[in-house]
Amino acid sequence: KNHRRNKTIHDVYETGSVMKAISIGGALDRGIVQPNTKINTENGVWRIGKRKIKEADKKHYFKELTVSEIIAYSSNVGTSKIALKMTDKVLYDTLLDFGFGEKTGIGLLGEGKGILHEPPWRDHLTANISFGHGVAVTALQVANAYAAIANGGELNRPYIIKEIRDVEKGEVIKTQKKTIRRVLSEKNANLLKLMLSSV
Repeated sequence: KNHRRNKTIHDVYETGSVMKAISIGGALDRGIVQPNTKINTENGVWRIGKRKIKEADKKHYFKELTVSEIIAYSSNVGTSKIALKMTDKVLYDTLLDFGFGEKTGIGLLGEGKGILHEPPWRDHLTANISFGHGVAVTALQVANAYAAIANGGELNRPYIIKEIRDVEKGEVIKTQKKTIRRVLSEKNANLLKLMLSSV
């Protein structure tokens, strides 16, 4: 049975740093930050209550980074600070917009929707979720969210079948692109693509 399971749509995992671009995209689109906004990144270690947010790599311990640099250096501290400026509700809405916490609707059996709990979240959880911990997603959800950035900010429904051909009748039924919703303005999607190219 296990070998028949489609892991791309069924299995869930914590994305880690892949989520940073989504979180920051939401902050950009809501005017909370700009690419050149400077954030105090606390020399790589930031205390939230009794817990600490640290950078994964000591080479990335910086005093201050722009939002573009936060993506380039994959800063946990910087992304966390942006998330707390957003608030848990806005971060949650951003993740929902990008298709997390719901099925993509690809039309295959066994698709999971992942795990995305509703706020309120403690500040530490908001920080963790912003860089991909404390949330569970499918590989297809991640691919589709990044496709939305590449598509100029439109989240589309993924599909498997491009077209169906009836050889006897000579008919061809093509799958039409279906946009679910706009998740970023075209301008901010293009900015985010540029920022991601510096990673």
